Amino acid sequence: MKGVILAAGRGSRLLPLSAGRPKPAVPVAGVPIIARAVRALRAAGVEEIAVVASPAGEAALREATRGEGPLTFVRQEEPRGTGHAVLAARAFLEGSPALLYLGDNLFADPLRPLVEALGDADAALGVKQVPDPSAYGVAVVQGDFLTRLDEKPRRPPSDLAACGVFAFHPHVLGEVAALEPSERGEIEFPQALLRVVAAGGRVRAVPFGGFWSDAGTPADLLTASAHFLSTLTPRLEGDVRESCLSGPVVIEAGATVEDCTLTGPVLIGAGASVRGSRLGPNVSVGPRARVEDATLVDTLIDEHATVCRPTRPLVRAVIGRRATVTATTSSGPQLVVGDHSVVRV
Repeated sequence: MKGVILAAGRGSRLLPLSAGRPKPAVPVAGVPIIARAVRALRAAGVEEIAVVASPAGEAALREATRGEGPLTFVRQEEPRGTGHAVLAARAFLEGSPALLYLGDNLFADPLRPLVEALGDADAALGVKQVPDPSAYGVAVVQGDFLTRLDEKPRRPPSDLAACGVFAFHPHVLGEVAALEPSERGEIEFPQALLRVVAAGGRVRAVPFGGFWSDAGTPADLLTASAHFLSTLTPRLEGDVRESCLSGPVVIEAGATVEDCTLTGPVLIGAGASVRGSRLGPNVSVGPRARVEDATLVDTLIDEHATVCRPTRPLVRAVIGRRATVTATTSSGPQLVVGDHSVVRV
């Protein structure tokens, strides 16, 4: 079986964090989303993996997957939907069953059951019960098999969301190639599954019970970060001085922590500097970031960012790469806010 990760989308709901890189390259609890996808596929026994990238995003995705083993990169020259992206990788997939992973998804459950479910079915998809499925593709299932799949319906016919992973046999690529653009003007892979069902084929629905997120918004990023931080195994590789640590804390090599209180789960990335601060719970500080005289709770700080003496605690903050948050020297806040940003003061 081969794997393909779709990572060419714009990630518009995650702006401005995704303005300069694809959403799958954004880190969650210190690991880029796409690197987690690669690891999930390899854990399911899939060794040959292609990443479908946009021309503008390929370099960032290559950097985000450095060290994750050999990968084949395929370009989707223009964003015309998930089905179009699958067809971009058709030469790579031809003749082999495939495990398809929408590259902005994050799972706690292993993907192996999806591979095993393919068996006597033409295809399989992961589904998960959610409180409000209207934001997703919604599956209707009879027994173990799909009968209907509605995209973001106003009145969902079930509480089962299609959660971004699929397995299929090679002949399903023919159904993808036969698709017409949807009302959104895109070629959408899930519609190929409905063609399979309409032709008398079988698409098995595989339930996922653990954590799942499509990391669509900054709030989703924080929720995902908290989940993966909760799985940390404590590890102290950096330089810790005159600090109090409790709960699961990871301090990576080259990081410096001085005169701090860290209440885990907390992750301090390689080469970061944290001084005179109170962090946690659920705080991730990226590589080579700098934090001084700050209180952070439920916060994600990306690489090379600086947080220096803010006048109040930062709670549920997302600070992007090379961003700076510092105290104002006047009576009110001084802001430089980029396109699509959100600031609550």
